[in-house]
Amino acid sequence: MMKRTAILAMLAALAGLVVPLASAPAQARPVRPAIDPGSWCGNQAPPCVVAASRNGVAITQNDPTYVVSAFGSPQSGDFLTQWGIGDALIKGTYETLAPGDVGVPFSITVNVGKHPPRVVAEYSGGVSVKYAFNAVPGTWQVTVSGTAVEQGVNNDCNAITWTCPFNETQTIVAFQGEIHDWQQWSNPAQWNDFDGLDQWTNAELTEMPPEISGNPYTITEELGNSHELNGTVFDGFWYAVLPNAFLVDMGINDPSTLTSTGISASVGTGTVTVTPGPTSTEIAITGITFSPRKVRIKRGSITPTAPTLLLTRRTLATVGYLIFRAARPRGSFVRSYQGRCVAAHRITRYGTGTRSPVRVNLLTKGVRYTCQVRARASVGYGPWSKGRIMAG
Repeated sequence: MMKRTAILAMLAALAGLVVPLASAPAQARPVRPAIDPGSWCGNQAPPCVVAASRNGVAITQNDPTYVVSAFGSPQSGDFLTQWGIGDALIKGTYETLAPGDVGVPFSITVNVGKHPPRVVAEYSGGVSVKYAFNAVPGTWQVTVSGTAVEQGVNNDCNAITWTCPFNETQTIVAFQGEIHDWQQWSNPAQWNDFDGLDQWTNAELTEMPPEISGNPYTITEELGNSHELNGTVFDGFWYAVLPNAFLVDMGINDPSTLTSTGISASVGTGTVTVTPGPTSTEIAITGITFSPRKVRIKRGSITPTAPTLLLTRRTLATVGYLIFRAARPRGSFVRSYQGRCVAAHRITRYGTGTRSPVRVNLLTKGVRYTCQVRARASVGYGPWSKGRIMAG
């Protein structure tokens, strides 16, 4: 999403979707709150602002400093609501908060009407999102809380080559974002799989929300930023909360066990952290020091880790058992285990089981074997464990 201007801003096109969003102009931004009171509920139909606050103190419709707004428009089937909080006393092309607002908590509650709020995206830090449905009028309210972030101004960057001036001296302070009902997605049966998808960032030239395309699905986000903002090295971040139902669509059939080794992410200098939850999984990319960056998240080779702490026990001359600690799934269910025992000039013997121990038959009496075990998931086998001697 490009920055909001007081004259005209264009929404970034969401490319790569089965049905892409079309570009459309954003609403003109007011200079002072009194110019456009219609953004508040009671003055206009949804989408409209229900409440807002700065550092826990309410922002009112007639606040002398802060202007709060929400505007909506249909975009190729999707209903898009844009919202933002700016400082009405700061003149200029771009909506901005004051420099002292960087890191300050803000909150806004927007009534988006009858459009289910499935996907949200923000220029903010430390975001939390809450949804509330009022059954009588049949409308949704979305509350977004987070902190304001400093950014460079994207007109100083090249959106084609994703390059920005090394030191950006024209910066803004942003707490703004978008809410989507995601009905541009071609498969209506999957709309609800996107419920709760959220991203937030302080980086420049991001698409809001990210592109989702391919088979299996890939999440792609183009990022660009100056290396410095007013002489200070820029520290970029990109966070996403991905519904587990969507991760299953991506081919990650056990999201509760997903780790960073279960995805392939092209993130430049960023560090990727994956935090699974009961209904969604957070992917955090931090420490991005800029040139052009591309966040690309796709299913990696999601196979289980190798079982550990292998022990062997021979119970009969031709029968042995492999005892081990279970493998970690890393995002794909462990369906079974395979054991093997190898000896020189002897046939390799295998055994399978759904858990420890795994039985191996047809061993040769008096022969020592080296045994291993590995886990199998729907996408294939994981690595073999370390070998362990089974006495003859």
